[in-house]
Amino acid sequence: MTKTIFIILITLFSIQINAQTVDGKIEKLLELDATISNIEKIITQTIEYQKKSNFGISDNFWEALEKKVSKKSLAELKLIVIPIYSKNYTEIEIDNLIAFYNSETGKLIIEKQPIIMEELNLPLMQWSQNLGSYVIEEIENKGKNESSSDEIEKFKSEFKAKYGLQILNLTDLAIDQENNIGDLLIDFGKTDGKEDITKIIRVKNNSNKEIEFQEPKFLSNEVIKFDLGNKPLEVGETRDLKITLIAELAENKSYSMSSIDYNNGDRIQFGIKYDAPAKEISFEISDRKLKFKKLKQDFSRPYVFILKNTGKKEFYISDIELDKQIAYLNWNKETIKPNEETEIRVVFSKQLITKQKNTDLKLEVDLTKGEKGGFSSFANETIELIIE
Repeated sequence: MTKTIFIILITLFSIQINAQTVDGKIEKLLELDATISNIEKIITQTIEYQKKSNFGISDNFWEALEKKVSKKSLAELKLIVIPIYSKNYTEIEIDNLIAFYNSETGKLIIEKQPIIMEELNLPLMQWSQNLGSYVIEEIENKGKNESSSDEIEKFKSEFKAKYGLQILNLTDLAIDQENNIGDLLIDFGKTDGKEDITKIIRVKNNSNKEIEFQEPKFLSNEVIKFDLGNKPLEVGETRDLKITLIAELAENKSYSMSSIDYNNGDRIQFGIKYDAPAKEISFEISDRKLKFKKLKQDFSRPYVFILKNTGKKEFYISDIELDKQIAYLNWNKETIKPNEETEIRVVFSKQLITKQKNTDLKLEVDLTKGEKGGFSSFANETIELIIE
């Protein structure tokens, strides 16, 4: 029994020594590959920044602080880095890396790398900007595919074979091959936001059975309206499938996928693209200025501002700031839909007012377009309300 315990202890001790050896090698690697020295530079820069912002503190304090922070931060860094290195490198690989960074080539890389990175800094920033501009340009131009006559004829043939429909006005549409949104691109172009625009897909039923179209059910807004006819398309019959952009609802640049369903589950997929002006928040206030009445009790009567959404887009009150903390606020935090009204209620506190010189109060009310918690806040507006 004693012998068994001794063997277990020896084994555990060997494992611990080996782990310590590997950890030590990783620390040596972090020193050789300049990880430690780079972290030390960051610590020094951080201390220098705080030193400039805090005048009147002795240099001895900053020197002691840098040593203390370096010791603690480097210890924390090693606790983070060592397990990751142990997980991704074997001990042999770590030994090879140490040997490399101890070589002339390894030392040259460590010596030249900061110089190269500094010289690359400005060119890389320019490259990054060019990359961003290129991506944005491609996004804005998506769907602008020019097709040769052979490609158009091939598309017509494949479309007819796939859907049993012949498109008679393909020159008015576009083949959306590049972006894989669907078969066609309905491009409404840049609009003035005043007039509805209707695009037409003129089709002929070249199949051997009637085709019944259904409007898309997954569209969450009413920007696009479909008129697909109210009866099945007979064999050999021609029909205009109308797709209308509603001007008063469309805004900003949009490129999305849609579809026309037909014959119990089949669908023709296509892209819809438009560029419409952004809609501003439109509202009315019952009164932007209210008169303050002297308090007779601890709290005033409520002062009420009524805000009405007079536009086509919903918005919500995202924040209200008071220039003096002498009153309590209450307002509806939910979305205000078109033609809906909401109240902003203000109650003065006698106790808070006594700490101020006057009772004039200004409210900065921030309105944010879109649904509360949604992603459609393209416009913001701040209004000023006063109680004097």
